[in-house]
Amino acid sequence: MPTHTVACPDCDLLLAFSASLARHTLRCPRCGGTVHRRVDTSVDTALAFSITGLLLYLPAMLFPLMTLETLGMSDSGSVLDTLVGFYDNRYYFVAFIVLVSAVAFPLILLSLVFTVTMFARSGRYPAFLTRLLRLYVFLEEWAMIEIFLLGIMITTMKMRHTAEIHFDPGFYCFLALVLTTMAIATVLDRERLWALLSRPGTALSVPSPAADAESPGRTALQTGLVLCHVCRQLEKRSPVAGPIHCRRCGATIHDRKPDSIAHTWALVLTSTLLLIPANVLPIMQVEFLGVPENSTILDGIMYFFKDGSYLIGLIILTASVFVPVFKIIGLIILLLTAQTSNTGFLRSKTMLYRFITFIGRWSMLDIFVIALLVVLVDFGFLTSIHAAPAATYFCIVVTSTMLAAKTFDARLLWDNRQPAANEAIPPIPTAKEAS
Repeated sequence: MPTHTVACPDCDLLLAFSASLARHTLRCPRCGGTVHRRVDTSVDTALAFSITGLLLYLPAMLFPLMTLETLGMSDSGSVLDTLVGFYDNRYYFVAFIVLVSAVAFPLILLSLVFTVTMFARSGRYPAFLTRLLRLYVFLEEWAMIEIFLLGIMITTMKMRHTAEIHFDPGFYCFLALVLTTMAIATVLDRERLWALLSRPGTALSVPSPAADAESPGRTALQTGLVLCHVCRQLEKRSPVAGPIHCRRCGATIHDRKPDSIAHTWALVLTSTLLLIPANVLPIMQVEFLGVPENSTILDGIMYFFKDGSYLIGLIILTASVFVPVFKIIGLIILLLTAQTSNTGFLRSKTMLYRFITFIGRWSMLDIFVIALLVVLVDFGFLTSIHAAPAATYFCIVVTSTMLAAKTFDARLLWDNRQPAANEAIPPIPTAKEAS
């Protein structure tokens, strides 16, 4: 049975798996991470979803999402209006983050999937397709329209007692766009696309680690190999210190991420310092009959609890308070572990790293809620809502912690660990096991 050899991106353990299995997920037995995943769906399926998403994009972004009516006055707004609201209030950094995460990157991702799958369906594979697929992998986590959708629902819950709410066509287009992008993430078979885009001679012949009984628990680094984190191909390490380039996708590869510890510490300390003004300063200002009232993150959470909307209040409390603090504490634990010889609970700490990477983006929920309120609640002298200074600090905290998770190299946790004498490479999965 033909096999492939890969390395776990989180602990660097070499693993072998069957290349002939149609649908399977290979998990690392040491750290529990997903090493290889084959969806085995048709390229036509991803192409159809990308076309659907592109058709929905403009109405989802330009048409009004909802209309608020109170005392004979009404106001509505679209997704594009939300970033204009921040820009008009001179919160340029927040406006930029909303622009890229809710407007620009979703369109870029849909366009990338459409282009790659369209060429793949036609059987033509020009060299630039690998760069496009590499860009898709890099930008995927920074597109946050599903979080924006949750922000719409929370805004609805917040305003349901003070205004009459009508959902406009833009909301239904936006909902369909979110479902379409989620479907693309589910059906897109990256492993198959990378295999289709591979040129002859780019794959490195690596002996199966299962055949080497003398060196159980080998890592790629110990074997003179290095993993490309973009397309998951193994390459030979450079004979001299320095980066190499993946022969399949062209990404720059290092044995370990350069200056990972220093960069992560800098971002974590930045997040820690700015977390204080983000929670202490007002994040939103409400003007009622010309009288301004400032509101912090905790004030907004208490509003939902007093209103009896405990679930919504708990969601915002978790996303806006618990998650940033948890990420900072978790990253500090990972940094201290990587800088010491402590090798206890490495599997749990690696799972902690993956969880931090997963939840980081959801802290943007509060920013999206404020963006919607600024646009929708503008009834002149009666009442209006404006962004406040904490919005910028909080936005920097979210982006800094996300970047910190990206710059940290989880393989550093395992570099000081010596494999146990009885630790063996797991067997190659069979078709029955994989299913």
